[in-house]
Amino acid sequence: MTMAARTTARVKGRPGVKLLMTAQYVFVAWYALCGYLVLARAAHFAGHWYVPSFNDGYTSEADFSADWAWAVPAKATVAMAPLIAWVSLFVSSAVFLIRGAAGSRKLTFALVGSSVLTVLVVVVSFTPAGLSVSNWLLD
Repeated sequence: MTMAARTTARVKGRPGVKLLMTAQYVFVAWYALCGYLVLARAAHFAGHWYVPSFNDGYTSEADFSADWAWAVPAKATVAMAPLIAWVSLFVSSAVFLIRGAAGSRKLTFALVGSSVLTVLVVVVSFTPAGLSVSNWLLD
């Protein structure tokens, strides 16, 4: 078997790496969608776009989750995002350490890209605005 054939066989045999990468991209997109929907819901009550906070003047008396189909998915996503992102980054770092994506430049760059976006989710989750929205949702 030639070196090229072994490399191709090795890359095709890495469905776990592709699954991890795809899951990271889907999670980041889902987090962004939920973040947008939460901010849009807050803007619905306030009449303008703003970062909601715990006991703010616009929504302190309102039940923002009443008649809102996205309440449960948004709350679950925002509450669990840092944990999911950290676990995903741990798995990604393990894949890099065992050279799970070796042999495919495309797969390596795609995994690096999904990992960078997952780091961005962690950063956004722990910014003051992200914590404010999280506290508002879990109120």
